[in-house]
Amino acid sequence: MLDIRYDIVGSFLRPAPIKEARAKFAAGQIALEELRKVENAEISKLVKKEVEHGLKYVTDGEFRRRWWHLDWLKEFDGFTTEHLDRERNGVVNHIELGYIAGKISYDPNRSHAEIEAYDFLTEEVKKYPGIVAKKCISGPNMILVDNYLQLGKKEIPYYGTNINLLIEDIGIAYQAAIKDLYNHGCRYLQIDDTSWTYMIDENFLKKVASLGYDKAEILEWFRKVSTKALENKPEDLTIANHFCKGNFKGHPLFAGLYDSVAPVIAQIPYDGYFVEYDDERSGSFEPWAILKGTGKTFVAGLISTKNPVLEDHDFIKDRYEEAKKVVGDNIALSPQCGFASVEEGNCIDEETQWKKIDLLVSCDDYI
Repeated sequence: MLDIRYDIVGSFLRPAPIKEARAKFAAGQIALEELRKVENAEISKLVKKEVEHGLKYVTDGEFRRRWWHLDWLKEFDGFTTEHLDRERNGVVNHIELGYIAGKISYDPNRSHAEIEAYDFLTEEVKKYPGIVAKKCISGPNMILVDNYLQLGKKEIPYYGTNINLLIEDIGIAYQAAIKDLYNHGCRYLQIDDTSWTYMIDENFLKKVASLGYDKAEILEWFRKVSTKALENKPEDLTIANHFCKGNFKGHPLFAGLYDSVAPVIAQIPYDGYFVEYDDERSGSFEPWAILKGTGKTFVAGLISTKNPVLEDHDFIKDRYEEAKKVVGDNIALSPQCGFASVEEGNCIDEETQWKKIDLLVSCDDYI
């Protein structure tokens, strides 16, 4: 594990030029090449600003993505999406959900937008000695969540009802993708996987039961596919896991405590865990005592990217010390999520976003 004291989860609010360019691209008014030029210019500005604000591990803000997870999952053959409208918080949103349309695999010999995005980020980071380019991808569990638990598909092309064969193929595909990123220079990878918090939410668990599954069964799927995905990972590649309770335009999607999922997640050979703890909904830090002495890093997500109110420095320090007593000295600090899991972003402005980053970096005085 890299020596991380404080870090970000990954996404940043999309600046106006990107929003405008993406709208023009969607309307057929500009070509993909023109959109990429705008994205590149804004990513370059973002990386410079991240460094200026004291971040040591930087991302491209996910500026090329519409969704935090689907843009990555589309890199796999056999996975596709469908568009539909869903009501949430009194607003009808046009969304995408993914499903399995054939054999899942990853071909490193064809072009991948996410690999090209990482290549551009690394070139930008070379301008700043000592700064590390961090790549964020969505996790293998999300393929299972969308297909089986969101869309309710049980018999699927190529696999039929053979979930074990599917899990094997997803894991192998992720191994190939991780190796591809590594070959392009990636040494710090974050795997985002909100699937774990689906399984602590009582309302969602009712849906799981209505589909004929039980919680233990689904958690075993997640454990097996996540563990398989990390097989043969290079020793000098740090891989951390991030999960929160959902973050759609700043609104949480799930509620519950981590007690039942922490023992399962801790079995997976991640080097670190970014966990949401920005309000009372998360409960105590006790479930993560299981990490103490393992050498794995607990990254306490104490700064909210959803709430525009700037946290108090001393309050964050007290919460950090509280967590440290439970998990031990392998602890770091971060926001609880990214600032824009979808391109619309959270309900805060850019000035507040950077104040939150400054607060994070200022906590280096006690970390």
